[in-house]
Amino acid sequence: MQRLLYISESHIPETDAQTVVTQIVELAQIKNAKLGLTGALLFTDKYFVQVLEGSQQAIQMLMVRLHTDPRHGNISVVDESPIKCRLFPDWHMAYHGPSRFVSRRVESLLHPTSQSEQRRAADWLTDLTSEFSKMRNLSSLPRSGSIASAA
Repeated sequence: MQRLLYISESHIPETDAQTVVTQIVELAQIKNAKLGLTGALLFTDKYFVQVLEGSQQAIQMLMVRLHTDPRHGNISVVDESPIKCRLFPDWHMAYHGPSRFVSRRVESLLHPTSQSEQRRAADWLTDLTSEFSKMRNLSSLPRSGSIASAA
């Protein structure tokens, strides 16, 4: 099993962002469930940050699709690691956003001054998505639920 963290630039017009991102999340919840993927999405109006967990094959299939998706570009995989357990076992796609606060960390991840800085930023974003998903009582939400955050 793998965990992958990527960042991409949004190509969605700001006026359409809320509607389009909601549609992305709803469709991702269905498709990710079929692929056995779990994870979380952060949206900053300028960037998408997504953590994906599942088989290497399922993650690769999704990444191929994402590279052809016109709603975002400049996809950067910033962390990919084997894992023993999932951070998001109950979420086919938890959604967090929009969040301008996260934008600063995304910038430091895209333009790190060192490998250790990039590692710290990747760990911070992964931990942040995990903490956001724990803020709600998961037992009261559907397995493929959505979390909105104003962080």
